[in-house]
Amino acid sequence: MTKGDVSELFEYNQWAKERLLKSLDAMKAEDLAKDLRSSHGGIHGTLLHMVNAEGIWTSRLAGEPIAPLKGEEMKSLDDLRAKWDEFDRKTADLISGFSEEDLQSEFEYQNSKGNGYHQPRVWAFVQLFNHFTYHRGQIVAMQRQLGYKPANTDIIGFYREKKG
Repeated sequence: MTKGDVSELFEYNQWAKERLLKSLDAMKAEDLAKDLRSSHGGIHGTLLHMVNAEGIWTSRLAGEPIAPLKGEEMKSLDDLRAKWDEFDRKTADLISGFSEEDLQSEFEYQNSKGNGYHQPRVWAFVQLFNHFTYHRGQIVAMQRQLGYKPANTDIIGFYREKKG
């Protein structure tokens, strides 16, 4: 995977994030907070997990570990959006700052359990973007359970819109 590929996946995830958040703006706060017994509770918990994932992966890639955000710090959709935008800027800076060689070279980090890993940086970006796709799908399912119409965030829509 090239730097151009990573940049395009980042662009797609930005597009999908904005569509997702716009669809969530139409939801009642109590529905966003409702525990739907998903892997992270409900929509708010899943969003918090996604924001945390980007912050953690980008901090690992930058060599600047951070502590995960707590739910009480990110109570509203606006709080999550602001922090996510901050992490997105960091991700964009990392991508633009890495050369092709940097992306393919290995970096070291520890996961949340303290296990150490060596892997190519590009794997971290692929993991992050794939992780977002997985959890957007969960949020779409939760929106449907609650009677809302979710946004379509399929990558083919991004490509069609980008081409058009």
